Amino acid sequence: MAETYYCEKCNRTMNGTEFYSSNNLEKYPNDGKFPVCKKCMTMHVDNWNPDTYLWILQEADVPYVPDEWNKLMEKYGRDPQSMTGMTILGRYLSKMKLK
Repeated sequence: MAETYYCEKCNRTMNGTEFYSSNNLEKYPNDGKFPVCKKCMTMHVDNWNPDTYLWILQEADVPYVPDEWNKLMEKYGRDPQSMTGMTILGRYLSKMKLK
């Protein structure tokens, strides 16, 4: 059975796949899951404004490499109307966490 987590912002319990995780296990013990779900965490992310997402990368303990972010923007950011705060951020986190 999938592990569930509680979002402190929307007060919902969801599957762990709905939460980003951090490499910083001192701040986020056990498995590194953030206490806020992906949707709540990214609700104010503007994919064209680093000031809106750099704090998430810092919390996730993932470096910001503008060239990598821009490659994902070129590939997935063609239609600004269909993009959400998760569109690029999720792909970026996955790419940068690859070993």
